[in-house]
Amino acid sequence: MTEKELKKLNRYQLLELLLAQTQRADQLQMLLEQKEKQLTEYEIRISSLGSIAEASLELSGVFQAAQQAADLYLAEAKKRAEEIIRQAETPCPKDEEQV
Repeated sequence: MTEKELKKLNRYQLLELLLAQTQRADQLQMLLEQKEKQLTEYEIRISSLGSIAEASLELSGVFQAAQQAADLYLAEAKKRAEEIIRQAETPCPKDEEQV
């Protein structure tokens, strides 16, 4: 609406126009508040995803350390088992004398 058209309006019409603009401003303010709330929730989700990713990496490190410990334990157990088998297969000097 041009300035010339506004000057031709009477008080009632101006008040109606002002009321419509006020209602529109209120609607836009509510929409802005909703979008700000959604943005905040989105930012929280993104930050928690970062936390989940970091936790996953940390757990991955824990699992790697546990796997290394398990591998080391298994290797030592195999060595010990081989030693026991070797000892069992080696004849004792007493056994050779009795034969």
